[in-house]
Formats: sequence, C-alpha cells, structure tokens
Amino acid sequence: MSNHNKGDLIYIPADTTIFKWSEDSNIPVGPTRTLDIPKRGLFISDVSDYYSRVIFDGESWTLKETDIFELKGGEDGGKIS
Repeated sequence: MSNHNKGDLIYIPADTTIFKWSEDSNIPVGPTRTLDIPKRGLFISDVSDYYSRVIFDGESWTLKETDIFELKGGEDGGKIS
C-alpha cells in the first residue's frame, strides 16, 4: 500500500508506464502509454497493493506505486523523496 495521501503533490519520472483502470470491475482497461517526459500530479488513491491512481494533465491514470515520488513543499525547494 501507498505511503501517499489523497491530494499529495507527486513526481512521475519519464519512461513510466501508465494506463486507465476500470472503476467498476477493478481491472486495467485500454492501451498503456509510456511517458516521454516527467510529470507532476496529484495522488488520488490506491487501486491495489501495487498500483495507485493519480491525476495529471486533467486525466486520471494508474501506475505502479514504485513509480510515484512525493514532491516536498517550498521549504526544501520542492525536492523529491
């Protein structure tokens, strides 16, 4: 399970595979996509022990929990942890 809380600002590295997750049957749906550039987004929720849902560029996506990094606040310059 995730160490992140709903609404946490997160960093997603380039080359991360993302996909859509079915709301009703708890399975991946549609094609996958690999990010060309890193993204910043918001953590939404866990969907399983290994996958989490995030939002960036106005869309909800699912990705491996290990591909999500928390962005720290302004007091430490927005460093990644």
